[in-house]
Amino acid sequence: MNWNPAVVLMAAVALNALAAPAEVAPAGTIVNFSSLDTQRSLSVHGTLYLPANCTAPCPTVVVVHGTSGIDSRGAFYRGPLLQAGIAMLEVDFKTGIYTTPLNRPKPATFVPLGFAALKALRKLPAIDPDRIAIMGFSLGGHLALETALEANRKAWLGSEKGFAAHVGFYPVCKTFLKQDDCRVTGAPMLILYGTEDSYGDGANVPAFKQLLAQKYQFDVATVEYAGAHHGFNRNEPAMHYLDPAATHMRGYVAWDEKAANDSIVRVLDFFQRTFATAKSIPAP
Repeated sequence: MNWNPAVVLMAAVALNALAAPAEVAPAGTIVNFSSLDTQRSLSVHGTLYLPANCTAPCPTVVVVHGTSGIDSRGAFYRGPLLQAGIAMLEVDFKTGIYTTPLNRPKPATFVPLGFAALKALRKLPAIDPDRIAIMGFSLGGHLALETALEANRKAWLGSEKGFAAHVGFYPVCKTFLKQDDCRVTGAPMLILYGTEDSYGDGANVPAFKQLLAQKYQFDVATVEYAGAHHGFNRNEPAMHYLDPAATHMRGYVAWDEKAANDSIVRVLDFFQRTFATAKSIPAP
C-alpha cells in the first residue's frame, strides 16, 4: 500500500489530538433506528459525531464495537476521523440484545442492523449518501465484512448501493472460509490483524485474502502486525475470557501501542483515498 505523505502528517497531528478529545470530539447526537429484519424487531441507536471542519454533506464511517460493547476502541479513532473531516456514527448493537459471548446472537442477526444504520444515515442532510463506510472490531469487524458480501447487500438493500468501503479489525475470518458464496460488492476492503490472534486470524485472514483473489478476482488490502493479539487497539488491561468463537474457546485481548498507532495512519489513508473516488462506484 502506498502512503500519501500529507495523510501521514495529518495522522500524526490526529494522534496528538487524542490527548485533548474535547477539542476534536464535540458532543454527539443520538440516531435511533431499527433492524431491517421484520422477523426480529430490534431497536438500536448510535451516536453521530460531526467534524467541525467539514462542509456538509460529510463522508461518514459507521463504527461497530466488539462483543464487549462500546469501549476505548471507538474513542481511539474518533479524534483522528473528525480531524480528517470524516463523521462517525458509533452504534450500540449490544444493549438489549445480548450480555456476554455466551448469549451473543449469530452473525446474521447483526447484518440487517448494519444496513439499517446505512439507510438511517442516508436520510440525514449532513451526510453524503455516497460516502458512507463501515469499520468494526472483532464482532464489528466481522459485520464490516458481512456487509461487503453481495448476497447480503441484495437481501437487505435490493437495488440500493451498499457501503462505500469496509474496514475489519481482526474480524474472525474462519467462518468465511466455510461459506460457499463469498462474492463481494466490489467496494474497497481493508483488514488489520495480529499474528497471535486468539481467534485464528493470523492464519485465516491470509487464507481469506487468497480465497477472494483466486475465486473472485478481488484484492483485499491487509495489514499484519507481527506479535499482536486480538484487540490490539483496545487501550485497556489485557484480559482472558471464554468465547465459543475463539480458538479452544479461550479468548485473549491485549493492547499493542505500536500496532494501534500505526493502524490510525493506515485507516485514515484508506478512507481518504476511498472517499475521493466513492462517487464513481456504480450502483448494482
